[in-house]
Amino acid sequence: MRLFIAIEIPNEIKEFLYQLISLKTSLEGVSIVQKGNFHITLKFLGEVNEGLIPDIINTLRKISNGFSPFTLKITHPGVFPDKFKPRVIWIGTENTETLKEMAKRIDEEMESLGFKREDKNFKSHITVARVKNFHNGKYLFEKILKRFSGQSSQLQFQVEEFVLMKSTLTPKGSIYDVLQRFPLVK
Repeated sequence: MRLFIAIEIPNEIKEFLYQLISLKTSLEGVSIVQKGNFHITLKFLGEVNEGLIPDIINTLRKISNGFSPFTLKITHPGVFPDKFKPRVIWIGTENTETLKEMAKRIDEEMESLGFKREDKNFKSHITVARVKNFHNGKYLFEKILKRFSGQSSQLQFQVEEFVLMKSTLTPKGSIYDVLQRFPLVK
């Protein structure tokens, strides 16, 4: 079973972001992420033996008990790895101390269950498009930058939980299902 740990995005912000990235025509070599799949990944676990899921759930429950709800602001669009050859177009969020600490704790605790530790610093973002054609990817990114200018300060939401998600790969894209919710209850 393919799993990851994430923060879900409220529907009104998903709708705003989807309108921001929508174009009248499709771009060859650019896949727009389905609006329902927008999220912030805290940790990608990959293929997981089902027998390990109860340990993952118990560990995540302990982690969530150590955090209080917090506000997260949407900040700016960006790309990985760079604007000249974009592979992923994303919308960033504040990398608050709470969010960084949460991602760090999850990474450390998942390592104790046998998962690989992240080798890069956590970068909070919502993936909105995947790019195979760099020219069209740059075009879309420039459109998003123009549309987004000055609007980020109004976009924020309350993070009250994180989730364990199952990802099923299909020819039409990934399907995400929440396996367990972890309220922030400190």
